[in-house]
Amino acid sequence: MARDFTLKAYAGIVDAALAAGYRPVRVGDWLDGFRSDEQVIVLRHDVDRRPENALAMAHLEAARGVQATYYFRTVGSAFNPAIIREIAAIGHEIGYHYEDFHTAKYDADKAYALYLKNLAAVRKIAPVRSIAMHGSPLAKHSNMELWNHRSFAESGVKDCILSADWSQFLFFTDTGRSFDARLTNLRDAIGGKRAPGVATSAAVAEHLETHRPVLVQLSVHPERWSDELWAWSRQLATDAAANSIKLGLRMLR
Repeated sequence: MARDFTLKAYAGIVDAALAAGYRPVRVGDWLDGFRSDEQVIVLRHDVDRRPENALAMAHLEAARGVQATYYFRTVGSAFNPAIIREIAAIGHEIGYHYEDFHTAKYDADKAYALYLKNLAAVRKIAPVRSIAMHGSPLAKHSNMELWNHRSFAESGVKDCILSADWSQFLFFTDTGRSFDARLTNLRDAIGGKRAPGVATSAAVAEHLETHRPVLVQLSVHPERWSDELWAWSRQLATDAAANSIKLGLRMLR
């Protein structure tokens, strides 16, 4: 059996979507009111770490004439200005993957000040019109709770989750290293529909080709997708450890 969560496997999803007649759309375009008579697949990538994987994925999409949205954290190795700049240059949308409420220990004033600072750092590299919260699975509260106290609109952006009604979208996410990881997906949801039992990349591709739902959002984390065996194996071990922690947290909560 072929390994899943490789670039080849991701290409299989994209190619299946194109073959089935889907129009790939960036998150910001949809939030700004883009609509189409065609089937739509909104492509979203949360870059938590290993931005080089995001760059490889971005080139894979661009080679197929596909544009997507890449949300970058501003901590650690995830924040790589050269890579962000290159991804933007080939037509992809750049957004801020925010986690400031957790970082500021849920102090709304400090969190918002930090958010503005980090958003400005990303905007020095590329335009930003949309943001998406980082799940921060170990956090007590969702990073989106910051917007119970402040307004993201004041910073000239829309929120990937809060600024649209996604209820009619079929939502696929690789959180938990499965597209059907209900027990190890603590916060990655958009209020959309799910496809129980569709767990692998091949299954997602087949579902798109066979069932052809009109509206789809696909959310993947590029760190997880690599054709290199060592990098793939390292991430497999990381995901297994993270899933164990998430299961424990779910039991405690």
